[in-house]
Amino acid sequence: MRPVLIYPENRDIALSNLAVHWFFNAFEKYSPDLITLDSETGVIHGSRLDRSPFVFVSVSYGLSFFNLVKIFERSRIPLLKKDREKGMFPILIAGGVAVMLNPEPLKLIFDAVFTGEGECMEQDIISMLELGTREEVFDLIGRFPYALTGGKDHSEYVCAKAGSFCVSSSPVLHSMGNCFNDRNIIEISRGCTGKCRFCAASYVYRTFREAGRPEVMSRVESSIEKGEGIALMGASLASCSFFDEILEKCASVPVSISLSSLKAAEITESRAVLLKKCGVKTVTVAVESADEVTRKAILKNLSKETIFNAMDVLKRHDLRSRIYIIAGLPSTEPVTEAEALINLLEELDRRKLLNGTDLSVAPFAPKPFTPYQNEQMMSKKEYKIFSDTVRKGLLKLDSRVKAEFFPYRESVLDVMCGQLKGDDFIKMIKGEDKGD
Repeated sequence: MRPVLIYPENRDIALSNLAVHWFFNAFEKYSPDLITLDSETGVIHGSRLDRSPFVFVSVSYGLSFFNLVKIFERSRIPLLKKDREKGMFPILIAGGVAVMLNPEPLKLIFDAVFTGEGECMEQDIISMLELGTREEVFDLIGRFPYALTGGKDHSEYVCAKAGSFCVSSSPVLHSMGNCFNDRNIIEISRGCTGKCRFCAASYVYRTFREAGRPEVMSRVESSIEKGEGIALMGASLASCSFFDEILEKCASVPVSISLSSLKAAEITESRAVLLKKCGVKTVTVAVESADEVTRKAILKNLSKETIFNAMDVLKRHDLRSRIYIIAGLPSTEPVTEAEALINLLEELDRRKLLNGTDLSVAPFAPKPFTPYQNEQMMSKKEYKIFSDTVRKGLLKLDSRVKAEFFPYRESVLDVMCGQLKGDDFIKMIKGEDKGD
C-alpha cells in the first residue's frame, strides 16, 4: 500500500525538510507520495488524500497545524477522529518535532501519535504497511511503546536508539528542487553541545550525536562527483568531528555549501577561508542577547570579545553576517536589552566590523522540556517598545544594518500550539478562538 506523507507547508519548504527526505528514503520501495499545503494531490503520483490507506503527517512547526486544518478541509476529511466513520477514511498517524512537544491534544485528531525520532520506528512502520487489515494495524500500533492513541496515555518520550544515522536528500525529491538552491541536503548532527535554557534542541534530543561519518562522507563525495552543492544541517554543525573535513573536501573542488548556522566561537580563520572557497556569502551568528549578563543567565557561553573576533574574521574574508537576537528573555527589561543591542552594533561599527550585517529579532517563546518552559512571554506592548527602541537606534547607523522583526502574533500562536490541551487546542487551530 502506497503511504502518503502530509507536510503542511508549501512544496518548496516541504522539499527542504529532513523528515520528508527521511520518509522517502526509508519507504522508497512502497513508492510514497507527498501532499503539501499548495498541492491538493500527491506531487509525485497524484495520490488523493481521501483514497489513501495510510496517511502520515510530519509537523515541524506549531503554526503548521493551522495549515493542516486547511488540507483536511479541502479533502473533506473530518478533523476530529470521533467524526471519522471507522473504515471510511485513511489511518492517520502524526509525528515530528512539533508533535513531540505537545502530543496530548493530537489524540483527538489522529488515530495514533508517534513520539520520538524516525530511525527507531522504521521497521515497525514497514510491518504496518505489510499488514492486510485495519484491525491488524491498530493491534500492532497498540504494542509500540512510543505510540499514543485515544485509549492509551504515555508521558515518556522516545529518543532515537544509540548508533549511526544519516539523513540526506531523497533522489526522487531532489530532482524537484528545494530552498537551498537545489543543493543536496545532508544532516551531520542532532542535538546541541550547548545547554541554552530557552532552546529545545538539546533538551528534546537530550544529547549531541553525530551522523555516521562513512555514510556522510560517501554522500559528500557523490555530490562532489556530480558537481552538486551541499546544504549541511544540524543545530551544532562545527561540533561534528568531521565538519572541517567536509569543508576541506568541498573547498578543494570547489563545491558550494550552505550552512544552517555557526556559533560565534566556531568562526575561525581557517574555516572562513574554506567557507569563502565554497561560495558561502552570509553566516548567521546566534548571539541571542547583546547583554553579557543575560547571556550568562541563559547559559549562553559567549563573551563580547568572542563576538568581536567572529565578526572580525567574517569582515576580513568579506563574509556577510546575520545576527540573531531573542527579545524578552526571562528577567530582562525591554529598553535595557534594546539599548544593549544598539551599543553592541555601534561598537561593531566603530571597529568597522559591520559588513552588510543583517539583524533578525524574534520574541522569546517558552518551549516544552526546556528550563524556561513555564516562563512568560513578553507582552505585545513590551515587544513594540523593544522593536521601536532598536529601530530608533539603527537610524544612527545610517541603514548599515537591516533589521527583520518576527511577528509577535505568530510567536504567541506557536507557543499556544505547544501548551494548549484538549478542546482549547482544537478551537485554536480551527480558528474558533478569535482572541488576540
